[in-house]
Amino acid sequence: MIDMAELGSEAGRIETGEIESEICALAGQIAAASAQYLILVGEFDVRRGWAGWEVRSCAHWLSWRAGVDLHTAREQVRVAKAMRELPLITSAYLSGTVSYSKVRAMTRVATAANEASLLQKALDAPAAHVERLCRGLKKAMRPSRRNGVDVDPCVGRWRWDEQDGSLVISARLRPEDGKRLLAALTRAEYERTRTDGDAVADRAAPAPADPVPAMIAMAEMVCDAVKSPVVSPAAEVLVHVGDSEEAGHDHAHFDDGPGLDDETLAQVLCSAVMRTVGHGRLGKTVRWSTTSSSPCRTQMRQLIIRDRCCTVPGCGRTRFLHAHHVTYRSRGGETSLDNLVLLCGEHHRALHDGYFVIEALGDQRFSFFHPSGAKILHAPATAGDAEDLRRRHSEVERDAIVPDWGGEGLDLSYATDVLITNWQQAA
Repeated sequence: MIDMAELGSEAGRIETGEIESEICALAGQIAAASAQYLILVGEFDVRRGWAGWEVRSCAHWLSWRAGVDLHTAREQVRVAKAMRELPLITSAYLSGTVSYSKVRAMTRVATAANEASLLQKALDAPAAHVERLCRGLKKAMRPSRRNGVDVDPCVGRWRWDEQDGSLVISARLRPEDGKRLLAALTRAEYERTRTDGDAVADRAAPAPADPVPAMIAMAEMVCDAVKSPVVSPAAEVLVHVGDSEEAGHDHAHFDDGPGLDDETLAQVLCSAVMRTVGHGRLGKTVRWSTTSSSPCRTQMRQLIIRDRCCTVPGCGRTRFLHAHHVTYRSRGGETSLDNLVLLCGEHHRALHDGYFVIEALGDQRFSFFHPSGAKILHAPATAGDAEDLRRRHSEVERDAIVPDWGGEGLDLSYATDVLITNWQQAA
C-alpha cells in the first residue's frame, strides 16, 4: 500500500508500476464496496424505507441523504433492482472482478438465462466494449411490432371502496389515447416535482411509474383553470359539515361520497380547495361557503417569498404548494406567518397521516421531526473512512478487476448475432 504522504513528498522514489498496481487494487475494492452498497439500496427500495414520509422515490432519497446526483441515483436504483435477479453478476461484482460500469451495462439486457454468457464477455473485455455490446443487444432484442391485432375498446370505471372510502379507478385506453395520457402525466409530474433549481435531470425522467400523484396534480390544474358549471355538484369538491345531531349529519362527508375522520377533515380544511355545506335542524342547508381564500393573497406572497418551495427537508418542490397551519385552525391556530408553512400536496397528506410533525419555534422558524422525535435535517452530513474500505475488502485480489483482454477490437454485429443465436438455441 502506498503512503499518500510519501507520494506527495517523495513521488520520484515510487515506481510507476507500483502506482498502477495500487490504482487497480483500489478499483477492485471500490467495485466490491459499491456492490454491497447497491445490494443495500435494492433491499431498502423493496422495503420502501424511503417512503416513510413521502419522499418521491428511492432515487430522491439517495440524492438527499447520500449526496448522489439525481440522474446517477435513478440509474443506481435501476441497477440495484436488476441485481436482485442476477446472482452470477452480483457475485462477480462483490468479488471485485467487474466494475460498476460493466454491471450497469449488463443489467440492461441480462436475464437469468443469459447472464452467465454476458458475464464471461465482461470478464474478457474492457468496459467500453461491454457498453457497446449491450447497447447492440438491446436494440437487436427489441420485439417487432405486431400487425392485425385487435385492440380492446376504450373503457373505464370508478367506484368508492366501501372498506376504507378510497376511490378506485380502472381503465383501458387505445394506444394513441394511452400515449397522450402518459404525455400529460409526464408533464404533470414535471410540474408537480419541479424544484427551486429546476434540474435538467427531472426533464429527462420517463413517464411516472406511479401515475396517481401526477393524476392528482392534473386534477388540481383542471380545477384551477376551468370554472365549474353554475349548477353541478359533481364538478365541485363539496364537504358537508353537520351542525347538530338532529340534522342527521353529525359527521363530515363528501357530497355523495364517503365520510371523513377528524384528521382527514383537518387536512381538507387546511388545503382550502373546497366548499363547505352546513346543515342545521331538519337537514336543511343553512350555510354555503365560498371557496376558502385563507390565507389571503398577501400572506401567500409572503409565504412564497420566505419559503420558496415545500419546506420539508429533501423535497424542494415549487408547484402545487399548500399553506399549512402548524397549529390547526380547528384547534385555534392563527392564520399568520408564525403559524404557516408551505408544503407540497404529498407532504401535506403525509403530515396529517402522522409520518412527521412540525414544531413552530416562533419568529417564523420551524423544525421537522420524525414520530420518534429525531430531528429531520435539511442536509445530512456524509462521512467515510478509506482505511475501513481497505479492511473490509482486503480479500479482493489486487488485479481482480483487470480484464483478460488482448487488445482485439469488437465486431459488434458478429458478437450480437452469436450471443442471440446461442441464447435462442439454449432456450
